[in-house]
Parts: sequence; structure tokens; C-alpha cells
Amino acid sequence: MVQKRPLPSREPSLELSYDTITRKGLQSLARTVSPPPAIKKRKAEANEVQKSATAAVEAGEKNVEDHLTFYSAHLLAALRPQIPGVPRLDHQEWVEMYRRNAGSGKGCHYVIHQHDHPIAGTHYDLRLQCNPTSSISFAIMYGLPGDPNSRRVNRNATETRVHCLWNHLIETASHSTGSMLIWDTGEFEVLPNRGEKEIGDSTAEASEGEHDRSKAKQTEQEKLRTAFQRRKIKLRMHGTKLPNGYTLALRLTKDNFRSEQPKKPSRRRRRQAPGGRQVRDSGSDVQESTAEERRPPRRGLSSLSRLSSPPASPRTKSDVTDEDAQADAAAAVASDDEDEAIRASNAYTGATNDIGSVHQRKWFLSVDRAQSGFIKNTTKSVSGFVETNWARKRAGADLAEGVIETATGFDRFVVGGREIERSVVTGRLASEILADEGVVGYVPRGLWRAITE
Repeated sequence: MVQKRPLPSREPSLELSYDTITRKGLQSLARTVSPPPAIKKRKAEANEVQKSATAAVEAGEKNVEDHLTFYSAHLLAALRPQIPGVPRLDHQEWVEMYRRNAGSGKGCHYVIHQHDHPIAGTHYDLRLQCNPTSSISFAIMYGLPGDPNSRRVNRNATETRVHCLWNHLIETASHSTGSMLIWDTGEFEVLPNRGEKEIGDSTAEASEGEHDRSKAKQTEQEKLRTAFQRRKIKLRMHGTKLPNGYTLALRLTKDNFRSEQPKKPSRRRRRQAPGGRQVRDSGSDVQESTAEERRPPRRGLSSLSRLSSPPASPRTKSDVTDEDAQADAAAAVASDDEDEAIRASNAYTGATNDIGSVHQRKWFLSVDRAQSGFIKNTTKSVSGFVETNWARKRAGADLAEGVIETATGFDRFVVGGREIERSVVTGRLASEILADEGVVGYVPRGLWRAITE
């Protein structure tokens, strides 16, 4: 009788030798299951990115003795060809204007920066010289209003830190702060509010002679300080991009008034920078109020969360020696002390808050249509609705040939944002500034839309 041999099993063997695993590239099957292996994090490429010289100076990481010479040389080398119809300030005029205002008690320099921040998004920073070396700052989400008949003629203007005056010269870009261009710059004039003969009268019963002498002695800085403390400011802007006669009105309501600086925030947020590097956002710049700290983080205006002009963030490295760790610890303590001083004074290092600026107070900003040269026309429709329209005034000039009418006011304009607006000093777009500063892979925040209605 023939003995039957057992049939081979049809199920393939699941056992593989280590050599087979290695030869077939299946090393992951050879490692143990528990505990799981540690995930090796890729070194952050962003740590290898070097800031440009202008960005380092703006961030406080590099010191220069003469900011005007430094930024003037940089911007002069970055000039773009003149485009017909696009306002441009002559470079030498820009230098001379800053020079006559800087360090002067009579200075009245202003700048409007377009700041495209990676977190806060595109916004516009209005800075007004308030003393020889410093300027108060307001963050405006959609820029200045340019249509007297717009349904959205008002803006929120949020107080930020008091800046050094040399910040008016900045045009730069980096991964952490985005791009910044000079949208407009010039000199401002403080106008009296309705019912006031002149801002700054010490007593109502001052004689006309005393009033005239007081008027002659007052500087724009003194007028600005008085108007700021009265919480009603009227400014005539003498710039390049803003039209002739353009007048702004800012007011701070009782609901938004407070005299104390915000308290230190209870937490600090971290965000992911390109390449995986974590960047600390200064809580003092993003916090709104004690009540709002309990809300989810808001993404909104301003240079509220920018990392420019304050001291540099602590550096992060994957391989830090004991000596480096000690140096970083000492730098962190100094940075915390400096942050606390900035928070308490609401002024960056080198600036002086002698005007009483309070961080994060929200002002209402609008164009003063009457002072800008418009007259109000009202018409009543058949249905009974009253419609209001603001039209440009017509001013007549008697000449030998007759009467010639010239229009005051200005033509409607729209602030178009980072893809349209150009620097009034260099003629560059935001994207061109990023390229010039060597910033590659920057991802701007979206959803910004110009006000056109």
C-alpha cells in the first residue's frame, strides 16, 4: 500500500528573514512595535533664512547711527521707473522733508504704511509726529476713505505703540512681518474743531491779543497733543498721494475711552512660520482687553501683532550648547523686562509717549467732507425719501478775462490693497519689495477686499 505524502500548505508563510526584509526594502517591518520610535523632526529651514539689512534694523536686531542715510541709500537703489499717472515723491524732496522735521519741536511729519502682515493681513498704519523723536500710530484696516458719498465712509482706527520717528523711513519685508511700503508721506496740519477759535487756548476769556500771540507760538505738535487729549482731532494732510485739501476727523467716544494701559495677557500664542519654525507673537500687541482674552483669537487689524520695531524674538535652535542656552536665557530675561517696559509705556524702545497714547483704544476715523471742499446737497424723491449727495465746491476767481471757476474737494479714489498700491517713494508693489528683500515663499493672508461701495 502506497503511503500518501501530505500536500504542501497553500497558505504562504508569513515568516521572513531579516536578510529578506533588508534586501526587499522593508526595514519598517523589522523594528519593534512598542514603544513607538520617536519622530525625527526636520530642521526648520526658516532658521537658515537670513533677514535683509533693512528688516534687521526695523526689527531691532541691528543698530545704525544714521537711519536716514541708511534707508535713503537702500530705497534710492530700489527705485522703479516712473509710471504716468501714479503719484511719486522725488527722492531728494523726501529726504529734505524728513530732515526738516526730525528732531524738531515744530516737526509735523506723517507717514501711511501699507503693511501686509502674515497674520493680521493687509492694513494701513497712520503715524503722526507727536514730539521731536516719536510718533503716535493708528492701524486702519482698509486704508483712508476716498469717496465722500461712500456708504462706508467711516473706519476704525486702533491705537498701537508709539514708534520712533525713523520708522517713517521704513520700506522692507521679511517672513515674520510681511511687506511694508510707504503708501503716502508728508506733513500734517491740525485744524480747530467746530466752535473752537484755535486749539490750545488756555482760558476762554483770553484777549484777542493774547490769542494771537498764543496762535503764533503754537506748534502742530502742541495742537495735536491738545486735540488728542480732548479726543477730537482734525487733520489736514499735505502729502503726495492724498489729494489737496484732504482732511481727516478722528474721535474717541466715551465708551472706548480709558486711560490705563491693557494688562499683561494670560497667554501667548504661537504660530508656525515657513519651514516649521515656531514664532512667538507678542501678547502685548494682540491682546484687546481682559474680557476679550477669553474669546477665540481674532484675526483682524493691524500692526497689532507685528514683530517690527520691538526687540527681536528669542532665537530657536535644534542644537544648543550650554553657553548658548545661558546666553538665550539672559536674553529672554532682558527681552521680558523690555517687553514689560514697552507694555507699561506703550512706546517702543527709543520712543517717548508724552501724549498719553493708550494701546488698543479704538477711534472713529472719517473724511471731513466739508473741510475737504465738499458741499451737502439734499433732494427729496417722489416717494418721500431724502437723498444726500456731497458735491465738490466751485470757487470763483475774478480775473481780467472774467470769472474762472475751479473745483475744490477731490476726485474719488479707492485704496486697492497689496496687489495694486505702489510706494510713493520707490514706486514698488508689495511683491516687488518681497523680491528685493530676498523673501521667498511668503504666503500672504487672503480675504482682504477693497471698499468700493
